[in-house]
Amino acid sequence: MAEILASVEDINGNLPSQDRAAVIEATPENGALVQVSVARVVRGYLSGAIDGVILMGWNSPDNTPDIVREAAAKLIAAQIYFNFAARSSLTIEDNNFAQKLYDQAIIILDKILSGEIIIGDEVPVATESMTDEDFWPVDDTDRAFTMSMEL
Repeated sequence: MAEILASVEDINGNLPSQDRAAVIEATPENGALVQVSVARVVRGYLSGAIDGVILMGWNSPDNTPDIVREAAAKLIAAQIYFNFAARSSLTIEDNNFAQKLYDQAIIILDKILSGEIIIGDEVPVATESMTDEDFWPVDDTDRAFTMSMEL
């Protein structure tokens, strides 16, 4: 499963277990599309409050702030649980476990939007391997315009 905002361990930590054996478990088969969908939803939800460059830097669980990672894991777990429940039941009550996980995640995201939870403004991109060649225009190339050119 492509881990985007939350790891498989984060997700499975939100799913119910019985005597340490998972009742429902996130796997590559049931979680890949949900990971993509939740990443889009979280980034869209927070886009009014957090710079897009920062949001796009959240491309792996290691680069994602812990509180956003927690919200994403709850959203992913909620959808996986709901999908599982929908396969085994014709009716799902309004206040089911998946809905409770979803509500908890939205509360976290709302607190980020309201400023109750502060997300740092650092762009989580490793820049150690970047050189001057990674930034354009570069003065020592044959370009029509360079950084040192006066306008």
